[in-house]
Amino acid sequence: MTDRGRQAVKRRRVFLISSALIIGIILGTISFGVSRLFTPKSDNNEKKETKSSSVSKTVKKIKKDESKSEETSSKQVTTPKTNGNKLNEKYSNLMLVNAKNPLPDNYDSEIRKDLVEIEPELRNNNYVTKIHKSVYPYITAMVRAAQADGVDLKVWSPFRSYADQKALFDKQVERYGGDEDKAATIVARPGTSEHNSGICADFNMADDAFEQTEMFKWLCEHAEEYGFILRYPKDKQDKTGVIYESWHWRFVGIEAAKKINKSGLCLEEYLKKNNIKQEVSVDNF
Repeated sequence: MTDRGRQAVKRRRVFLISSALIIGIILGTISFGVSRLFTPKSDNNEKKETKSSSVSKTVKKIKKDESKSEETSSKQVTTPKTNGNKLNEKYSNLMLVNAKNPLPDNYDSEIRKDLVEIEPELRNNNYVTKIHKSVYPYITAMVRAAQADGVDLKVWSPFRSYADQKALFDKQVERYGGDEDKAATIVARPGTSEHNSGICADFNMADDAFEQTEMFKWLCEHAEEYGFILRYPKDKQDKTGVIYESWHWRFVGIEAAKKINKSGLCLEEYLKKNNIKQEVSVDNF
């Protein structure tokens, strides 16, 4: 091969190599550009999908929370309430305690485990301070409501033991020259007093002057909302066997109190008229 032929072959190889390099660079550039062009769009789609999923979950949670809130509101509306306090309006205790229906001998000892202390700010007596646990929510709610209304209502004498009742009874017997029957119209014999049951209370003072107080007026207007009735009304001594006591209020239950007050009857009359008999027992609670 001549020198001219060899040079021609060499130029052809250089051309081919150069062309291959150029083509490789061009293809690499195109590939990179295509990659840059399409990859970000894919990332954006993923972000959008993630965001969309997050929003969907948030909306579902909000709807779920709203549903729970509506359900809670519905439950609160149907829950028996009295002045903001959740009290069972249907609970009642119509146990009749009087001279003809005395408490059992073991009641005094059996009831002790079910007594609870009334807070000092709700009472004005440090001698007798307890009430039956079933009545506690009602009496404390009532006193707090009265105090919130600016009325200085306070528990004076709730539960009394048989021993305490005997001491009070004996004092009245002495006062009336040994006449126990007369004394019993003012202070019941041990075991026949509602105070021994733990489901009643005297308020502020055991005095006729209580009838003229704001406390008595408030009780007449609101006590039934908490399940209490005036236990020994005027002109009912022949039925109750006890003199009129404006300070003595008995728990019977909210629905029962409203029915009894509406009837105008004392507890003895109401139970008899409606043929209601409830055994005098610790098991009534």
